[in-house]
Amino acid sequence: MNRGWIVDCHTHMFPTDIPARWDWYAARDSCFAELTRETPQSRVREAWATPEEALRAADRAGVELIVMQGWYWRDMDLCRRHNDYMEGVVRAYPGRFAAYASINPVFGEAAVREVERCRDMGFSGVGELGPGGNGYSLNHPGLLAVLETAERLCLPVCFHVGEPVGHVYPGKDRTPIEGFYDIARRFPDLRLILAHMGGGLPFYELLPHVRQAFRNVWYDLAANPLLYDIRAVTAAVRLAGPERVLFGTDFPLTVYPRQCQGQDFSLFIQDIEEHAGLTEAEWELVMGANMRRLLEFAERGRNR
Repeated sequence: MNRGWIVDCHTHMFPTDIPARWDWYAARDSCFAELTRETPQSRVREAWATPEEALRAADRAGVELIVMQGWYWRDMDLCRRHNDYMEGVVRAYPGRFAAYASINPVFGEAAVREVERCRDMGFSGVGELGPGGNGYSLNHPGLLAVLETAERLCLPVCFHVGEPVGHVYPGKDRTPIEGFYDIARRFPDLRLILAHMGGGLPFYELLPHVRQAFRNVWYDLAANPLLYDIRAVTAAVRLAGPERVLFGTDFPLTVYPRQCQGQDFSLFIQDIEEHAGLTEAEWELVMGANMRRLLEFAERGRNR
């Protein structure tokens, strides 16, 4: 495969003071504390990376562009703080990073204003939104206002989505996935990214009316090695089509904990290359071209 021009659509770059001030952040956000607290029983270790460390890992793996997803903070000030940090990273390393806005829709008008501020700072989308982590439903008025704003501003929106079956683990979002069908119909021009393979929603694209409603829905592969067999990548491409699947890792989360505890993009890329059975054309779409088109969509919206 041609491994150049890979885009990772789903990473998390946190303010660099978090490792030293984790207690301060955790005290302000119990969800963040739950998902990032290390215990002797933890199978998966949350990791942190500076931009320089991320770029070194990306260069080793052939990742050209790193898309930073925001975090679903329960504190509006932390959303702004995180967004300011990501804006600085994009500015410091032109062409290597893009950013999605850290937003919590329960803050209503303040969340809408933050979407608008991030768009003016050059952000390329909104998310990763966490309905379960933030305790709101998919018909919450604050969420609908954020989605309307994103649709108007041509900003794609990424949701953290959990599979509705299987064991419960920290961070598993139990938001009913059928609600995304209603969102797609209500906001037909909104570009939606459903993380973690949409909790299995690609299967329902075999229903013609769902496929029609989901014409502007993409599925990312973030953290898939922790959740699914590698054949899930093949299945998503076959079910939704290669034009609507996005490569993402959830970097710097350790998604191959038995093989690697360091910062790494390459293991998942190698796994897809060797075992997912993608054609050259499918590989190019999934591993970069699809996300670049979404980034270009946001850029055109900013310049209109």
